[in-house]
Amino acid sequence: MTQTNTNNRLEKVISDLAMKEKELDTFMAGAKVVLSQKGFETSARAIFDYCREVTGATSGYVALLSDDGAENEVLFLEAGGLPCSVNPELPMPIRGLRAEAYLTNRAVYDNDFMNSEWIKFMPGGHVELKNVMFAPLVIEGKTVGIMGLANKAGDFNDNDAKMAGGFGELAAIALENSRNLDKRETAEQEQARLIAELRDALAQVKKLSGLLPICSHCKKIRDDKGYWNRIDCYIQEHSEAVLSHGICDDCAREHYGQYQD
Repeated sequence: MTQTNTNNRLEKVISDLAMKEKELDTFMAGAKVVLSQKGFETSARAIFDYCREVTGATSGYVALLSDDGAENEVLFLEAGGLPCSVNPELPMPIRGLRAEAYLTNRAVYDNDFMNSEWIKFMPGGHVELKNVMFAPLVIEGKTVGIMGLANKAGDFNDNDAKMAGGFGELAAIALENSRNLDKRETAEQEQARLIAELRDALAQVKKLSGLLPICSHCKKIRDDKGYWNRIDCYIQEHSEAVLSHGICDDCAREHYGQYQD
C-alpha cells in the first residue's frame, strides 16, 4: 500500500469520525429539546431542523395522522426557498412512498422521486422534489405521524435513514410527552373543579352544624358576632330553607282560644 493510499484512508477515517461526532452532537441537541417539554409544534420544528442539518435535506415538513387515520395533518412546511403554490388546506392522504413509512414503521427514501411511480400522487404546484425521505413517528408500535425530508444536494443513504429514524423517535417521544401533559392538565382542572364543588357542599353542610347558643325563653339564636337573632331569620340566613309562617295547635289555643268553638 502506497503512502498516498494510506493518507487517503486516514483522511477518510478522520472525516467519518468528524461526521459521527457531528451526528451525535446534533442528536443530543434534539434530545435536549424533548427534555425541555415545550409545546409539541415547537419541539417538532426544532427536531426537524436538526434532522435537516445532519441529513443535508433542504425542505420538508412534519405532519400528524388525522383522528380517522385517513390523512396527514401538516404542522408546518419548509419549502427550502423553492416556489410552492399548493393550497395548505388540501388533504394529504396516506398513500405513495409516505404510506410505506406508515405501514413499515421505518424510514424510507427515493433518490429519483420525479421519475418514480410516486410522482403521480403529487398535487399541482408542489415544490419540485429531487429526492425524498419519510421518517415515521411511532408510538406503541403505531405510526402516528411523519417527518418528510427532501432535496438533499446529493443522494439520501441508509445512514441518513438511520439518523432520520432516530429523530423521528425523538419527535414521537416529544408528542407523547405533550399528550401526557395535556391529559395531566385536564385531570388537574377536573380535580380542581371537583374540589371546589366539594368545598361548596361542605360549606352548605356546615351552615347549621355545631353548637348553637339559643335563648331558653325567647328562643333567639346568638350568632358568631354576639348578636341575638330570631330563629326564623337565622335559619333563612344560614341555610337554603325558605320558611312559611303558621300557628301550631298549642299556640292557637293559648292565644286565640276565644275564637275557637
